[in-house]
Amino acid sequence: LSSCPQLAIRLSSLSSTLATKVPSRVLLPTLAKCYGGMNRLGPLMNILREHIGQMEKEQFTSHQSELTSFFLLALDFRSKHCQGDLEKTAEIEGYVIDCLLAMVMKLSEVTFRPLFFKLFDWCKTEGASKDRMLTFCRLADSIADRLKGLFVLFAGQLVKPFSDLLHQLNSDDEDNIKKSSLLLQYTLDCLHKIFLYDTQHFLSKERADALLGPLVDQVENMLGGEQVYQTRVKQHLVPCVGQFSVAMGDDSQWKVLNYQILLRLATVRFSALMMLLELAGKLRENYMVLLPETIPFLAELMEDECEEVEHQVQKVIQEMETILGEPLQSYF
Repeated sequence: LSSCPQLAIRLSSLSSTLATKVPSRVLLPTLAKCYGGMNRLGPLMNILREHIGQMEKEQFTSHQSELTSFFLLALDFRSKHCQGDLEKTAEIEGYVIDCLLAMVMKLSEVTFRPLFFKLFDWCKTEGASKDRMLTFCRLADSIADRLKGLFVLFAGQLVKPFSDLLHQLNSDDEDNIKKSSLLLQYTLDCLHKIFLYDTQHFLSKERADALLGPLVDQVENMLGGEQVYQTRVKQHLVPCVGQFSVAMGDDSQWKVLNYQILLRLATVRFSALMMLLELAGKLRENYMVLLPETIPFLAELMEDECEEVEHQVQKVIQEMETILGEPLQSYF
């Protein structure tokens, strides 16, 4: 369509007319019948998203069940139609998720709850493929981004499944590494948002204990190869663990978290150092109580045979001094 802008404008106008002028009782069954291949789903979702956005409350309520059924069908796109083209699948799935978000934003807390748990049950139905879990984690991440603190109210049910998932993704001999890497990324991103928007002490000791080990273990998870691992640690894992520490708000739990990271310095030195620095940056003056146990590990790394490691430790110490506002030399 980029080669024919006039056609693009006319199609956009037609799409908007269908979305705003055709009654829901006519449009929704027609869209459901048209659901099918990759090339159709994007434009269909755009029409439906605009239609949902302009629906009156009473009209929306009367069609909510029909919409829910349609989305459960459309969200199965990855599991039913993905034949290896992950990028195209992600693009089409993105249209579905954007459209579903339009519906979510019209729901109250009371009406969102049953929808969310219906989607959760859908992804873990016995015999359901990993594709469904991947779609759900991406959807949950998108909803968390949109609802922020409100989403945290519903996130308690996700702690154990996400903890189990992190364990599984760290130990599986996966046949589809790309899918598993994506699943891990969306899980970390969703958890990060839950921790970020938590204002009601969502992260109880029980929940923190369930997630701490599986999260820190990811620093040793080389799933996807070196380049994918480095990106995942820097952009997804480290921010997640840093925000996890903030949401904990408890110095006894900080101590456990800090020590678990220190133990990883022996195997994944650069990544563990990055995580350690993030922890200090998030906790700031609260990190002072953790220095006595941290310094011996850093001192040992300063004697490392690898010059790059030694240089990185010096850099971490300098940045910690900036964060904490005092020299650390007296601790060595």
